[in-house]
Amino acid sequence: MTRFDEAIHLSPYDPDWPKLFAAEARRVLDGQSTNTGIEHIGSTSVPGLLAKPIIDIMLGVDSEEGLEYVRRRLVALGYEDCGESGVPGRIYLRRRAENDFNIALVVREGRLWRANIALRNYLRANDDAVREYAAAKLAAVQRGATTLLAYSEQKDLVVSKLVSQALEHQA
Repeated sequence: MTRFDEAIHLSPYDPDWPKLFAAEARRVLDGQSTNTGIEHIGSTSVPGLLAKPIIDIMLGVDSEEGLEYVRRRLVALGYEDCGESGVPGRIYLRRRAENDFNIALVVREGRLWRANIALRNYLRANDDAVREYAAAKLAAVQRGATTLLAYSEQKDLVVSKLVSQALEHQA
């Protein structure tokens, strides 16, 4: 799993992030022959939230069989395939260039799809949750978690709590 670890840093929210997502979404979906859904997720999708300046994209396909086709297509578009990378049911791909992107390739409407959408929507609607998440991010970096794996581990409890709250709020 350490092969995909990388240095991270946090940036204030950038109003260009939604535009970068939209342009990359068009590029990723161009010529796609399978039925896919695409969503801007993660901290860059939440106005005002401190974030790693990497646009997180969730790409959902209707079946397990569709995952492999889309996976090969994303690699052909320049994405590095990092496999499940510790999250069963998600294929993690990344592209590092002028603008950086991560793709979570999942089954649409599955558990991971629903959790990511719920969290994004919850954060967009809840300033207290945004403040709590931003504080956890800053604390992780201040404790020396400046690589992806360490940073993710440091904020995991808060993320898990927020996902639970988001799913509960959605129900």
